[in-house]
Amino acid sequence: MTIHIERALLKCILDDNSLIDTTNIQLLHFKQLSNQAIFKAMQSLRKQDKDIDIVMLMHQLYDQLNQIGVDSINTLPHVDADVTSFESYEKAIIEQYTIRKVNELKNTKIESLDDAIAVKEQIDKLTSSEDEEEYDHEKSLLELHQKIQSQTKGLSGYDTGFIDLNRYLDGLQKGDLIIIAARPSMGKTAFALNLVGNHCDLGHRSIVFSLEMPTEQLQKRMLSSIGNINGHKMRNPNTYFDAIDWDRYTRSLGIFSRHKLHIDDRAGVTVRDVRHKVKKIKSDYPDDDLLVVIDYLQLMRTVGNYERKDLEVGEITRSLKELAKEEEVPVILLSQLSRGVEQRQDKRPMMSDIRDSGSVEQDADVIMFLYRDDYYNQDSADKDIVEVIIAKQRNGGVGTVDLLFKKEFSKFLNLELKK
Repeated sequence: MTIHIERALLKCILDDNSLIDTTNIQLLHFKQLSNQAIFKAMQSLRKQDKDIDIVMLMHQLYDQLNQIGVDSINTLPHVDADVTSFESYEKAIIEQYTIRKVNELKNTKIESLDDAIAVKEQIDKLTSSEDEEEYDHEKSLLELHQKIQSQTKGLSGYDTGFIDLNRYLDGLQKGDLIIIAARPSMGKTAFALNLVGNHCDLGHRSIVFSLEMPTEQLQKRMLSSIGNINGHKMRNPNTYFDAIDWDRYTRSLGIFSRHKLHIDDRAGVTVRDVRHKVKKIKSDYPDDDLLVVIDYLQLMRTVGNYERKDLEVGEITRSLKELAKEEEVPVILLSQLSRGVEQRQDKRPMMSDIRDSGSVEQDADVIMFLYRDDYYNQDSADKDIVEVIIAKQRNGGVGTVDLLFKKEFSKFLNLELKK
């Protein structure tokens, strides 16, 4: 049975190469040597940034084919395996490895008390989990006290660049899943890119997963915001730019070029794709404060099949919250709102307006809505004002912050806190 599960795990990696980046499986966990060799070849191909497929595996293992057997590779695509069960395969393989090792240790010849103690310690290590470490209240409280005493003045999270928003959130907190939701044309993508730009301006690193908008459009939006350049002109600079625009463009390009920014504009990105990219950036730049932005929730995909959309959305938000916590980064997830907003007299969004909301409210640490009164009312006194409605904050208060929105520049600016 163990051999079949090992083959199923390898087939999953063949179907979804990114699985090898986050798996807990190591070479030593494999019972069958041929499976171990295939897994090692898969790791090698991934490190070389090459596709993991049958042709590349054959090439990678060419010198070992006599020992491994060509059929071990050729039959891999026909193994009955489900990618959604990958974690179950992992768990089963590690459990079987543990059983094998414990049995080996039990059969170890013991000639002294030291031998007995050493064997017992190894068995305990194999059969215990770090997660099962007993909670030491006194030690934990001491660590908390020391952390509080050593904390420097200023924001506890990442500076948003907006004074009044910082007052509410104390910055974007590491480990938080932050939902920014709005109807179309409210400025949610522009707002998220402003948060990214402000973060990068401070010398920090950001990654934007843009499932709808290509990289070039995002870059033009950010250049418009940095240089106060009309976004319409940015669509065709050689036609619309004057001397002032070119000067602003040159200056903004210099600033933008210094940003530590990563953009992933692949369509249909899955949580596993996001997890892989975030882990890689964290590994490559361990000393950088990373901000993660995903635009947007309803375009994300999962590996498995779900009977209802709300169940799929629930799996996405749960996994992204886990990612934020594991990697200690703020994850900003943009979301659409349902058309129900348009049917009400007061069109300010509410929790129930989040599309396929399911567990969004439960998983999110912070939920913010954007609302522009002048979008609905031409005679509005709040011209060019966006209300950032903080509807949920797990560890803080709720309220509304007003920001000035210069739509032609895709730029948000500070205003006084709304009373």
